[in-house]
Amino acid sequence: MLTEYDLVQIDVPERTHSYTPVPHMILLNTIKEKLDKHNLIITQSRYAANFHGKQMFGVYDLNIGGSDTNLNIGFRNSYDKTLPVGLVAGGTVIVCSNLMFKGEIKALRKHTKNVYNDLDTLIENVISTSVYQYEQLTEDKEKMKLKLLSKTEMAELAGRLYVEEKIISPTQMSILADEIRNSELFSDNTLWDFYNHTTEALKKSHPSKLIPSHIKAHEFVIQFA
Repeated sequence: MLTEYDLVQIDVPERTHSYTPVPHMILLNTIKEKLDKHNLIITQSRYAANFHGKQMFGVYDLNIGGSDTNLNIGFRNSYDKTLPVGLVAGGTVIVCSNLMFKGEIKALRKHTKNVYNDLDTLIENVISTSVYQYEQLTEDKEKMKLKLLSKTEMAELAGRLYVEEKIISPTQMSILADEIRNSELFSDNTLWDFYNHTTEALKKSHPSKLIPSHIKAHEFVIQFA
């Protein structure tokens, strides 16, 4: 797992007439300032990046939640023009650090010369509505806990995630199958258990696809609640 020190070491690309990069640490520090303004305390930080650090993903777990999940803020950035700065409010399953995201990523349209003016507004909008977003996820979680599934039904859903929806890769399919068969943390055979089998597999996602994959998986699974 990367640290903030690792992110600082990644070279920031040159600014051009049409492109203004947002250094990873400016993004992180701005998020932290906004969280402090809203009295939200970071309890855990996690970062990931591709091999050259050109695409970065991070999660801040926060001090609001219940017995099994808490609020988080997920964010992304890039130094290669592939991804605009993006944020989304979600949840973290405490026992296993599995992620929950729904809705859409709020993102800057592009890294233009006015990017810093828009960055502050973007982060404020996501954080100010984060508690509401978390409450919606909590409602979904409780619905999933009430839906029982057989192993056969879980296998069918896993196949659809892989073949029809193309949300998980072959490697992730193997992880998902193993979770269905052997998970000790989620063994009650509910849709919530299957959801966590899926999000466990999605931990192997590329940084650029991690948030979108979780959002797509949530949209797919919750329809069966």
